[in-house]
Amino acid sequence: MGEACHSRGIPWLAVTTDPRERLLRMAVLMWSNADRAARAWRMGEWALLHQVRADGSSKPRDSSRFVPDRGSSLDLDDRHCLPQLGANFVSSTARFPVMNAAECLVGASQAFGASLEQKRTSTLSTGILCRSAIESAAKTIWLLADPNRAVRRARSLGYTEREIGYQKKYIAVETRFLEVRTDERRDAARQSFAETEQQFRERLNFLTSLPKAARQRPPSDYEFFVRWAGEWIDQNPPPHITDADGLPHGMSIGAERFYTVGSSFVHGYKWMTAYLGTEENVLTQLAESLAAAVIMTECAVALYEAQATHPARARVRRKNYPDHLDPTVSLWADRYGLPAPAMGEPIPMIIRQEAEAGHETV
Repeated sequence: MGEACHSRGIPWLAVTTDPRERLLRMAVLMWSNADRAARAWRMGEWALLHQVRADGSSKPRDSSRFVPDRGSSLDLDDRHCLPQLGANFVSSTARFPVMNAAECLVGASQAFGASLEQKRTSTLSTGILCRSAIESAAKTIWLLADPNRAVRRARSLGYTEREIGYQKKYIAVETRFLEVRTDERRDAARQSFAETEQQFRERLNFLTSLPKAARQRPPSDYEFFVRWAGEWIDQNPPPHITDADGLPHGMSIGAERFYTVGSSFVHGYKWMTAYLGTEENVLTQLAESLAAAVIMTECAVALYEAQATHPARARVRRKNYPDHLDPTVSLWADRYGLPAPAMGEPIPMIIRQEAEAGHETV
């Protein structure tokens, strides 16, 4: 019968040339992809701060219901952390990337669903959105995974500084754009832009005035986040992920592998088409992309919620994430338990002077 084909971590039909078995394998792949697309959809409610009712409908958005519990690990990350950067600095910095990831997952599931209705494939659009979800969710994991509060704060600061560097490119382009505008709203737009840029300059100056050891800036290589987060997930297995849900060779190589594949699609290069071959291979690649994106995003959501929930309120905190994440949230919450003296005391910002291997300091 040939060598067993493994995908989603479970053995499938043996690989043969029998067209009937090939069609059956493809049907299983389509079912797997549909299941993952449906699972991805649920993440959108978390990103939009909607609570899902029992009948599947959503209650109106209410962000106050989902902020970190007072006294939770993430709340203490925010408190005493540098008021010059605004309230909820650590939690908002960490939450935005995974919110972006969740929205990309919803888009991927919509693209896949439309392809089923229209009897076509959506490999490129689904793959591109999955790649974006993987990268964004991986950033949240990097920001929050370390058990040391000072490190989490330092990473938020370094990440923000790196982000501001990319903002400079937009500022340069927007300045040129405002110069060529002639409409009646131009002056108001210039004024608003100038005020925002001033805030940007003040924030950048404040960040760069901090001691180098307080800012752990990530490398500019986007793949760094994917590798780091994938390895962390492999070292800290989420209990809600079963063999059938996961990637057969681990999250680290699985996520990084698809991320490199996705670079072909997102940048408009055709080199990946040489490797895809048959329709079955295309569906297999789609299954792996959805698996990697769903796992990375679910783990980022679970890590955020694990640190945003106070142990005493675990049973009453308003949730808007899927119930199947509960085991992972509970397990990871135990890793960020807080000693009693830390509940109301300022936490030092400064961490060790030497930089972690693989990270930049400035």
